[in-house]
This record gives sequence, structure tokens and C-alpha cells, in this order.
Amino acid sequence: MKLLKVLAWIFAPYIMIFIFWRKMGKIARISGAVWAFFALLIAISASNTEEVKPDLAKTDTVKQTTAKESVPEVDSKTVTVIDEEAVKKEAEKKKLEEENKAKADKAKAATAKAEAEKANIKSKANQTKVLEFEKSIYALEETMTPVMEAYKESMDGLGKGTVDIYTAYEATENARKAAKYLQNKFYGLSIPEGLPKEVEKLLSGTTSDMGTAYYSKVKAFDAVLKFLDEQKPSYMSKFKEEIDMSDSFVMSGVSKIIEAKTAVGLDIVESK
Repeated sequence: MKLLKVLAWIFAPYIMIFIFWRKMGKIARISGAVWAFFALLIAISASNTEEVKPDLAKTDTVKQTTAKESVPEVDSKTVTVIDEEAVKKEAEKKKLEEENKAKADKAKAATAKAEAEKANIKSKANQTKVLEFEKSIYALEETMTPVMEAYKESMDGLGKGTVDIYTAYEATENARKAAKYLQNKFYGLSIPEGLPKEVEKLLSGTTSDMGTAYYSKVKAFDAVLKFLDEQKPSYMSKFKEEIDMSDSFVMSGVSKIIEAKTAVGLDIVESK
């Protein structure tokens, strides 16, 4: 009983003091009242601590809930839609780029084709000009053919005694005049315009060579006329020298025409 009474005064003094208040002395009343007051404070404090702990836990829960609510949840369907939209836009962009590239390539090909056709037309025009020039050279030479044939016949007849010296002299004089005429014609022959510079140079060289060739022919016929006048064999040697010189210049002129034809893309065999 005494142990229970002691425990009651320790843990519940504010109850025991009311029960034994009248039996207690003055000092005991004061001591008991003080202890009862402190015990009551301790009890209240313990009660408040227990009440605060659940509140703190509740507060943490509320905070965690609020934090969770503040982060918006992303719907997987929404993400998929956004990705598909981006892929679609990228595909459209790539398709547009490919279409633009195809258009650019087509335009480039068309331009290249037009330029090739233009170059081909120009090449054909150049070929025609060179061929026409070549024909004009041969046409001039052909005018000399009947005169040269008459000259050769008269000289052969003179050697055989079937033609007199006067006829041979006349034929030689006619050949000289024809050669002089062609000399001037070749030197004055115009070069077709619009040709490449290298081709113009070749054709110009042809006119110069052909003009020089007929200049040598003129000198050759001069030597024959002197031979007929003076009957000196040395004049016939001069004739042969000048004829050989003339032939070399003719070959040089023809060679330049061939080079010009090759330069403009003509097949030498087919264009003959």
C-alpha cells in the first residue's frame, strides 16, 4: 500500500493533493502543491508532444501530396502525337527538299542540253563554213585546169614538132596570166567570220600558202617564156625549181585546210 501511495504521489500528485489536503501539514501542502504543479506541466507537455507528432506527419503528407499535384502528369498518348507530328513535318520538309533538288537538277539538265544543242548548232555552222571555204579554194584551182592542160599540150606539141613556137608561147602566156589572176584571188580571199581563232589562223595560212604557190607559178611561166625567146636550158631549170616550190606551198595550204576541218570536228574521210 505504501508503494502504491508513493507511485501515486510521483505520477499523479495533483490528484493525491486533493485527497490528502486536510491531513497534510503546511509544509507538506506547499511541497505537494509545487510538485503537483510541475507534474501537471510535465503531463501537459507530454500530451502536446504526442499531438504535434501526428500533425507534423500530416503536414509532411500534405506537402508530399501538394508536390505530387504540382507536377503535371504527361499522357503517353500526347507524347506520341507530338512525336508523330514532328516526324511528319520532317518528312514533309525532306520531301520538299527532294522535290526542289529534282527541279533544280531538271533545270540544270535542260540548261546543259540547251547549251549542248547550241554548241552543236554552232559546231555545225563552223563545219559548214570550213567546207565552203575549202570548196572555194578548189573552185579557184579548177579554173586553172583548162589553161594548164592547153599549156602542156602546146609544150608537148612543140617538143614533137606538131606545134609551132608561137602557139606554145601564147599558151604559156595564157598560163602565166591565169596564175597571176589566181595569185591575187588567193591573197584576197576572205576568211569566214565567227570561227574559232585557231581555225581562222589556219584558213588564213591556207590563203597565204596558195597565193605564194601561184606567185611561184608566175615566175615559173616567166622562165618558160624566156626559154622560148632565148632557147637557154637554164631557164627550164628555173621553171622546174619554181614549180617544185609552188607544189610545196600548195601541199602546205591543203594541210592547213585538213587541220581546220579536224579542229571543227569534221571527219576527214567522210568530208572529202
